[in-house]
Amino acid sequence: MNDLKVSASIMCGNPMKFGWELDKLEKAGADLIHFDMMDGHYVENIAMGIYMLEQMKKRTSIPFDVHLAMFHPEKHIEKIASILDENDCIHVHPESTVHIHRVLRDIKRMGVKAGVAINPATNEDCLEYLIDDIDMVLAMTVSPGFAGQKFIKQTLGKIENIRKMADDRNPDLMIAVDGNINAETIPGCVKAGADVLVAGTSSIFKGDDADYKELIQKMKDSVK
Repeated sequence: MNDLKVSASIMCGNPMKFGWELDKLEKAGADLIHFDMMDGHYVENIAMGIYMLEQMKKRTSIPFDVHLAMFHPEKHIEKIASILDENDCIHVHPESTVHIHRVLRDIKRMGVKAGVAINPATNEDCLEYLIDDIDMVLAMTVSPGFAGQKFIKQTLGKIENIRKMADDRNPDLMIAVDGNINAETIPGCVKAGADVLVAGTSSIFKGDDADYKELIQKMKDSVK
């Protein structure tokens, strides 16, 4: 497994102060910025467009972890990847495109890390022919679209299976978990094989006065 990392879900921050949020997260030592792009069709929500990503990327040196919760991501890969660099990652869902292997290939061709996002009801067997060629799996522990949902415990077995597959074929693969990730759910996720914790309203973004550095450390300490 890789060293445990925290990816701060910027969508959950104060939308009137995103620049301030990024500065605060950088000072706090966040490892990644989780950036959700939603089209209102693949999930019943619309969030965070390309121009916002462009401006945020200019604001901080923290690597980005971009989650495309949208149909036909191939239409936007070239533009999104042109904003990012080799330290950033783009995740796509298997159900969102007809030829996911081609999409992943195009992401890597653009010099960006490629990831696959797996919904709670998506069988991890879909990774069988993809896992050798990707850098990260984003295991959703809630159905994507909205913050504040209940953690789905059955996803822990899925994370274990993905870790076993990765250990056999791609040991450097990172496994991120996203959905109600907090001090109560983190130990089980890490035990199952997760090494990237996507942090939202239940763990970091608790108001303007929250101490992000303390909260990030608390997430990492919760597995001790």
